Amino acid sequence: MANSDEVFLATDEPIEVVAARVAEVLGLTYLGQTNGRFQYTRWGRVFDGWIGVYVGVNDFWPEPGEVQAMDLYPVRVEIQSRRRDGRQAEEARLAFEFLVEGLPEVPALLSRNLEVLVAASRPGVGTHYFGENVWLDPPEIEPWRPWVLLADE
Repeated sequence: MANSDEVFLATDEPIEVVAARVAEVLGLTYLGQTNGRFQYTRWGRVFDGWIGVYVGVNDFWPEPGEVQAMDLYPVRVEIQSRRRDGRQAEEARLAFEFLVEGLPEVPALLSRNLEVLVAASRPGVGTHYFGENVWLDPPEIEPWRPWVLLADE
């Protein structure tokens, strides 16, 4: 099974506006829209091959009483490739870095397999890369509390 990489963005702009901004920042080619997701492609930066980028609403809702790092990030940007040799994660990291630079007013998270929090960026706070085994959901939120938008703030 292929791994997945996601960038979550915290913005209240309409999804079509966010998708257009993401496409501009990442230099994407528009392919169409399906199931509410905007589909794009581009040639890989770290390998010879195509990557797919899908921009849509974050529909990963927590269980009642649960907190997830991406709860206040309504936009999900999926980065996919057919390559399974670790290069997809590099492409996702580069996309995250381009988005942080190109959308400096937008808090962003980078995740791996919808389990691990790889990095977080907040305007005025900075960007932080996490070590291994920092999960998107509890039992522990302390490792990412300073870097992630939370409802209790």
